[in-house]
Amino acid sequence: MTRSPFWKTYLALAVAAGLGSYIYFVERKRPEPTSEKPKEKVFTFDRAKVNAITLAPQGSDPIRLVKEKDAWRMTAPSDVAADSSQVDSLLSSLESLESEEVVTESPGALGDYGLDKPKSTVTLGLEGVKDPLVLAVGEKTPDGGALYAKTPARARVFTIASYLESSLEKKPFDLRDRDLLHVKRDAVRSLEVTGPEGAYALARSAGGDWAFTRPLATQAGRWSVDGLLGSLESLRMDSVSDESPKDLKPYGLDKPTRTVALGLGDGTRKTIEIGAATADKKYHARVSDRPMVALIPPALSDELAKGMGELRSKRLLEVATYDVTGFDVELGGTRKSYARSSSKDKDGLEVSKWKRTAPDAKDLDTAKVQDALFAIGGVDVSEFVDQPAAPATYGLDQPALKVTLKFDAGKPFVSFEVADKDGASYARRASDAAVLKVDPKKAADVVKAFKEL
Repeated sequence: MTRSPFWKTYLALAVAAGLGSYIYFVERKRPEPTSEKPKEKVFTFDRAKVNAITLAPQGSDPIRLVKEKDAWRMTAPSDVAADSSQVDSLLSSLESLESEEVVTESPGALGDYGLDKPKSTVTLGLEGVKDPLVLAVGEKTPDGGALYAKTPARARVFTIASYLESSLEKKPFDLRDRDLLHVKRDAVRSLEVTGPEGAYALARSAGGDWAFTRPLATQAGRWSVDGLLGSLESLRMDSVSDESPKDLKPYGLDKPTRTVALGLGDGTRKTIEIGAATADKKYHARVSDRPMVALIPPALSDELAKGMGELRSKRLLEVATYDVTGFDVELGGTRKSYARSSSKDKDGLEVSKWKRTAPDAKDLDTAKVQDALFAIGGVDVSEFVDQPAAPATYGLDQPALKVTLKFDAGKPFVSFEVADKDGASYARRASDAAVLKVDPKKAADVVKAFKEL
């Protein structure tokens, strides 16, 4: 009998089919692998009821934290305010703490795990609960990947992840409140600064703009002042030099190098004094409402060293076009007025429209008006003339353009004038003692933009 030339192929297919049948009927009877047993929480508690925390590291004084209303206070080893965010982080670590593995249910000697004299002990007091929650932490496991631990509630020894060591072993300074000023930038109404670069003062208007009141009345830059306020708001000490110094001279605070006094919306004042620098370029500082001398990073002192010039408005005006509700223009001996109105489109979205209201009424191209307003903010100041001569020296006795911007109720009008003299361009803001030398091309662009409305 002659074999088919493909008999080997048929044989291979038959073997494969048989093997597939075996796998299907045998393997399907095997039980599904069981999922990994979930890890057990070490503690179950309502963190809102935690009213006391004690951290007792081996060989160091215990740290005790007590809840006072919505804040935390450290009562030992020193009585100071605590950093609530750090305390919350500690509670989060304890709340999510899991037992990695039970080492033994009946330990022979706790010393084998470093638990006869724990490296650290954490105790939580709970409102309405008699017995506190306690966690004792011992040595690391031989592979260094976990820590031995136990609670008084059971005899067993278990392990917790080794990365939790840094979360539970805190130093007092880690948990104390390091915020020096405790001010929010929006609460500041005035600033007074003294230093080697000179002294100056600023005040915030009802509309939220900042202006210098000393040594001359002139506009301050909104964003530059906000940056300084942000530095003051976020100022944190790096360490404590002395909690209650008897002599300020060693810290250079008997005659501070710089001071910043803040007037707040509630009528109170806070002053920070900055003294001598250390070898690593940090600065001793003290706040008026406490005796402590602290070390602060150099950023604030470096910022203040830039002086008043850093905070001046270096543009003709900082204008948010969407805030402007109207404006008056005096140009070529003619005065014109403009107003913005708002309405809803078919989709319910607010749409702004501009029109000239005097001396005649005319609807305007909104985009052209917005461009003209936007151009004001693009005029750079190249020089401040803080003790100006007569207006005619700068052509400001007969300005080429005068614009008065109007805003929503509560914010005062803002005016400026632009003029040319001997090939240079100058500007002046209302209620500003300085004359501004400005970019000629950009000043010409502003004049042209308003002339075309």
